[in-house]
Amino acid sequence: MAAVDRILSGCIPCYGMMKKAMPGPEKKSRKNYENRRLTEVDPKTKKPRLKAGVSTERAVEVLYMFENTDVLPYQIEEMKVTIANLQARVKKLEDWQE
Repeated sequence: MAAVDRILSGCIPCYGMMKKAMPGPEKKSRKNYENRRLTEVDPKTKKPRLKAGVSTERAVEVLYMFENTDVLPYQIEEMKVTIANLQARVKKLEDWQE
């Protein structure tokens, strides 16, 4: 495509600006993971359990990674609150510009 661009830029004035304005190839959409949790609450016993299809090895691996972060559960809850507050603040500032 670069050879064609060189030829056209020599023949068509302002071809570079037109090329920048033209839409590019479609972007591939990223797969959205709706829920990455490994556990769920059993509706009958109201106790947590591994989701269907999640192996015990995977659950142990995730627990090991969590324990290596040196983050305590209450710190995670604090981070969630901080993230929610910052998102609300950004939304408020974006609405202010309009």
